[in-house]
Amino acid sequence: MEEKKIDSLKKELKLKQFQFNSIYEFSSSLYSSFDIDSIIRIYFSTLMGQMGVSKTFFFDSENELFRKRGFKLSENELEIFFKEIKKTNEGVFYLKVDDLSEEFDYIKNFLLSKQIHYLVNISESKKRKIVLGLGYKFNRIKLSSEDIEFSFFISRFASSAIDNAYMIEHIIESKRIEHEIKIARDIQLSLLPQKIPELKNFEISIIYKPINEVGGDYYDILKERKGMTPVLIADVEGKGLSAALLAASSQAVFHSLNELYFFEPAKFISKANSLICDLTRGNRFITLVWMLFDDEKKSVTYVNAGHIEPLLISKSKVIRLSKGGFLTGFIGNAKYEKETIQLKKGDIVVAFTDGVPEVENPDDEEFSLEAIIDFIKKNRKFSTKKMSEKLYKVIYSFSHGKKFRDDFTLIIIKVK
Repeated sequence: MEEKKIDSLKKELKLKQFQFNSIYEFSSSLYSSFDIDSIIRIYFSTLMGQMGVSKTFFFDSENELFRKRGFKLSENELEIFFKEIKKTNEGVFYLKVDDLSEEFDYIKNFLLSKQIHYLVNISESKKRKIVLGLGYKFNRIKLSSEDIEFSFFISRFASSAIDNAYMIEHIIESKRIEHEIKIARDIQLSLLPQKIPELKNFEISIIYKPINEVGGDYYDILKERKGMTPVLIADVEGKGLSAALLAASSQAVFHSLNELYFFEPAKFISKANSLICDLTRGNRFITLVWMLFDDEKKSVTYVNAGHIEPLLISKSKVIRLSKGGFLTGFIGNAKYEKETIQLKKGDIVVAFTDGVPEVENPDDEEFSLEAIIDFIKKNRKFSTKKMSEKLYKVIYSFSHGKKFRDDFTLIIIKVK
């Protein structure tokens, strides 16, 4: 009798040692891989090979992960399975599918039809559902408590390895996106004027502050010809990388057309609109103002394509530069009008994107166009550089540190 007991203990010890070695080898293999499919493959191979089970599945609600072996599921079955499996095993280490109560009749019959007879709870918290489903062994032998414990231990290892893989995948993806955004930002900044030209009769200052790494605002000062300098300000629909890429594509359009239609602003915008429509397929739009400053005649010729109206502030009046037409990118054959205005010494043109007057304070009050006009009138004696810096400080102070909700681009041009 004693000999039989000793033999039984030896067999049990040998089994435990075998399982321990399996778990050690399994965990070593798992943590050498950071690919989800590879981890699952190692996991199922170990589980099914060591235990001899014919059917199994692994479900993880947090990572929305479901993998199976030995049976098939239709799309409709999978949807219902996801919904029902989350309700089982509440507060229970494991249970037999046959023991599920009447309220789980649907999932019970469903699992039995797939020859899944055991549900093992791998969850570490109530908020996260991790379930291992197991069938009988290949020879139809039912699982022992030791089999269940073994499956639990390697499932915990697998779950941990899966979490690590997702975390590393997320880090790699974040780094990749971060790298791509940096490249996009470098490209975008390289497209902006590297130097503001010195004109005989005009003084120009610009403040550009995107709210994200890359912005949807765009401004440019194009090549001067015969004493005339084109200045452009634009606002691309949306924010972030997609808006920046559209702005970059549009810049190529503007530079190309500048050589062809320099002295025809209305035709320039009409052609630009047609090409931008081709780029956006009518699904995105760009508002812009094209201004051509004549350094000899002290005049400005402009076309406004749906942009917030720039302001011409003289000593006696304020004119809103509204002549033009529809925003670009929607209608391929849109027509535009130009307007030429003679300027006098001391006149100031203020162009901006809507992110400037719409800066809010903590009470959700906007800075407003009126506040911009009032500031320019009171500070017109300053240089454009001083004026723009002071205006930005006033607007930032008004916000009381509340994050700007849109990109901030401000251009101030003053007649000397």
